Amino acid sequence: MEVQWVEAGPLLTNTYVVCDLDECVVVDPAGGVREVLRLVGKRAVVAVVATHLHFDHVLSAAEVVEAVNAPFHAHYDDWRIYRELNSVAVEWGFEVPVLPAPRPLGERLWKLEVIHTPGHTPGSVSLLGDGFVLTGDTLFKGTVGRTDLPFGDWRLLVKSVCKLYQLPGGYRVYPGHGPATYLGEEALYNVVNRSVCESGVYRIT
Repeated sequence: MEVQWVEAGPLLTNTYVVCDLDECVVVDPAGGVREVLRLVGKRAVVAVVATHLHFDHVLSAAEVVEAVNAPFHAHYDDWRIYRELNSVAVEWGFEVPVLPAPRPLGERLWKLEVIHTPGHTPGSVSLLGDGFVLTGDTLFKGTVGRTDLPFGDWRLLVKSVCKLYQLPGGYRVYPGHGPATYLGEEALYNVVNRSVCESGVYRIT
């Protein structure tokens, strides 16, 4: 699989285009629609998916869905509180985008495994591919997603990060903002590292 991305939108969100030979999935459509379509090329887009429903990750969702004629997917735990989840957008001077009603996320989407990783938002997910994981705003290079926004939960976020560390350390991490990294590197050096995970309160059994 090939992973390409466009940095777009007012909060410099990474929009990913994940493709095999003939098909693609667009992840976190934040803007840069023309560039996204260029990366897709003549391949079919089988799904447009949000790792979570904060406004900056779905600003161009409706436009992309219409352009590629593909279903939109997001976790129900975010969709049911979509307006409340994005109350901060209004406070920051942004409009909350109108979205097509999403289809639910199961355990797999196309060739990607869906891992529920709540904490940044209740419905945050990570998408696991062959040797990589798209982590949305759960895990970044050197840090993790914030939990001071509506419905954030620090304990859940740490447990989600610790769940990701159970994957092979050589897996590439493609986060919702900023540069790519590797799981093994984050397990050692992230502010939430493997030592945090091994403390009693966050231990995964």
